[in-house]
Amino acid sequence: MKLELTYIGCEGVLIRSGAGAVLIDGLFGAEAQGYHTPPEAALARVRSAQRPFDRVDVVLATHFHEDHFDPDAVAEYLRASQHTRFASTAQAVERLLARAPELAARATAVDAPEGVRVAHEFGSVRAEAFGLSHGKVNYADVQQLGWVVTIDGRSVVHLGDGIIDEKTLRRAGLVDTTIDVGVLPFWFLTYPFGKRLVASAFRPSAIFACHIRLYEREQVVSEMASWIGQAVPLVEPLAVYDIDDDGSIRRQESS
Repeated sequence: MKLELTYIGCEGVLIRSGAGAVLIDGLFGAEAQGYHTPPEAALARVRSAQRPFDRVDVVLATHFHEDHFDPDAVAEYLRASQHTRFASTAQAVERLLARAPELAARATAVDAPEGVRVAHEFGSVRAEAFGLSHGKVNYADVQQLGWVVTIDGRSVVHLGDGIIDEKTLRRAGLVDTTIDVGVLPFWFLTYPFGKRLVASAFRPSAIFACHIRLYEREQVVSEMASWIGQAVPLVEPLAVYDIDDDGSIRRQESS
């Protein structure tokens, strides 16, 4: 089945197949300014679940920071798309329900220790969360999740911007195994540790690099161009990519 990724902005992506769809970190707030994000009119279409951002089984957030999650944007989307669920950390769900308590039945707070996968089913989407550290000193109190999403038997890993280490990924069962798509913070692909880990043991068939600030674009695009294999820097909001079974990535022509 065809797998399609639409880049929303910052670390936000919409993943869709013929069976289902998931929106991850795509309903962000003002802190996403400074990253690659679409114009306000386009964001309004996303948040009001207008085509092609409708028919989503579940909205996921890695953590509550505003460049990944905005409670008002999530509430607006859930009100516009009555069948869609939301899942994230307890901290994010608490902030959502403080603004929209009527959505409690459609919000799932996931408690996942570091490296331990906790699974939930949302329609045709299987979403497994595992804990990641968001900081050992700064942000140590921020709950952070990585997500492993399976649609039509194909796996997508989204790591947010937590502290990523080999031990945690091994505990989560993501090392020396088959991963179809990785949505990874760009520094994981450019720093020596991450490059070694991806080259040797954690290598999704298709790789997208995200969380790129506007001023970093030229440098990151250049570094991705020299990457061994294929790694696509996400710097064009609303760009749509088809991902083949072999990991080949093709950008769709703008309509």
